[in-house]
Amino acid sequence: MKETFVDIIRLPDDVKIQTETSPLRYEEAGVENPVRAEVKFTVEDGVLGVWLYPNGDAVRSVRLRFDGDLSGVVAVLGDAVERCGPGDAVWHAMNPHQRLPWYFFTNDGECLHSYGVKTGGNSIAFWYTDPFGITLLLDTGNGAGGTVAEELLCGEVICQRGNAGVDPYLTARAFCGRMCDAPKLPDLPVYGFNNWYWAYGDTDERTVLREAGYLGALTADLPVWPFMMIDDGWQVSHVRGYYNGGPWSRSNEQFVSMQRTAEQIHATGCRAGIWMRPLLTISHVPSEAVYDSHAQKTGIVLDPSHPFSKEKIAEDIRRIRGWGYELIKHDFTCYDLFGEELCGEMPEHFYDRTKTNAQILRELYALIQEAAGEDALILGCNTVGHLVAGIHPLQRIGNDTSGRSFEWTRRYGIHSMMRMTQNKAFYIADPDCAAFTGQVSEKLNFEFLNAAAMTGAAVFASVTPGILQMAGEQRLHDIFQTACSVRPDEGAVITDWLYTAVPSGFSFRGKEYRYNWYEEYRGARHDLTWLA
Repeated sequence: MKETFVDIIRLPDDVKIQTETSPLRYEEAGVENPVRAEVKFTVEDGVLGVWLYPNGDAVRSVRLRFDGDLSGVVAVLGDAVERCGPGDAVWHAMNPHQRLPWYFFTNDGECLHSYGVKTGGNSIAFWYTDPFGITLLLDTGNGAGGTVAEELLCGEVICQRGNAGVDPYLTARAFCGRMCDAPKLPDLPVYGFNNWYWAYGDTDERTVLREAGYLGALTADLPVWPFMMIDDGWQVSHVRGYYNGGPWSRSNEQFVSMQRTAEQIHATGCRAGIWMRPLLTISHVPSEAVYDSHAQKTGIVLDPSHPFSKEKIAEDIRRIRGWGYELIKHDFTCYDLFGEELCGEMPEHFYDRTKTNAQILRELYALIQEAAGEDALILGCNTVGHLVAGIHPLQRIGNDTSGRSFEWTRRYGIHSMMRMTQNKAFYIADPDCAAFTGQVSEKLNFEFLNAAAMTGAAVFASVTPGILQMAGEQRLHDIFQTACSVRPDEGAVITDWLYTAVPSGFSFRGKEYRYNWYEEYRGARHDLTWLA
């Protein structure tokens, strides 16, 4: 039997600290990098605690090295920082400079070994592997600079030796369960309609209520009410393709009132859900509460570490919840603060310099959940799963799907199911919507929706009004019925998870399913844009 497991629940073999004054080559042997900061470690119950004491330094990161023999590893799989794209959550040969966010698995042909940090940490974790060991970088930055704090538990490191003959998907799912001590999960299955992928923001109250009536009639015999989700386009300041932020105090002229809309959705036998973008506004904001976003060029981005911003965000969430919306999907927080790539485009510091970027994000999520109420369902989109876990019950795990090209749905929605090991371990995962429009395959979208239902994930469909025939309506009803019936302790196993980046094999209740996601284009589509 191969021996490729490296036990990292011990003192690391090398420790380096990066501060705001560290030289570019601080990682290299012999380079002077005088720091006052210290790192200390605790080992207890199979957990390595990494503690940082800045001692007056503004610390950007802590770098740990664990030597060991990984030369027998065949393939490595990492996670994504927030939602995943085609380059994340992919099995690949060991690439020493490729960062693996949050956790990673190794496959040596016999066993699956697991390494990661626990959810809800105070830093953003990136792993690196090479044949001679494992490196862990804990990003403790505040904005683009360092964090000034007294004491910081950067992260809690765990690992798990695999066993030959054990299903690798189940092994990974169990490890995800170990990473999150207390997931916050919905009491009931979450499924229904989201109008984005057919309307793309061009919506009004009449159309929403027509959809809700259709959905309510379709699911009238099911034991759990569906959600009618109103996505982007209801807010007063909405210019398609240019601005989609707040204020969130009222709707545009296409809706009489959002409270009335919620009440009428409820009258159809549906629960009301709604989308919003909490950090972007054109309202007045005191200058010290404005975040100098390098990504967002229209409107004002709120600095979530400032007291004014916190109260404004909480007030908006409380208002929307008070209108009667039981599910609130909040979006764009990572983009507004960090640009296209987390920790990529940032001002030097946040208003509160004593908190890390990870802490500021986690406190923002907690603020939103608390303002909505602990019984409210919050769906994080463009949010960091490892920081949302234990706070929000729902999390978008992949980037956008599409009502314009199924290839886009395959690359982002179906591919994101490589992260389905997190489902029910961190939260209920949302692989995004199956879209039913005149431009995409109805058959393949039904199969995507069914795969999500079998795994026990959130199940949302964007259905162009009037597009489904009777057989399609029955198929949709049956998939929603499956979504309502999956028990908390069950869910489909992805049978080809170890060998693919786009899951196509599922085992559920004694039956095997295999989907050909490539039949629409006879392979992967070569020319592709988001618009077509």
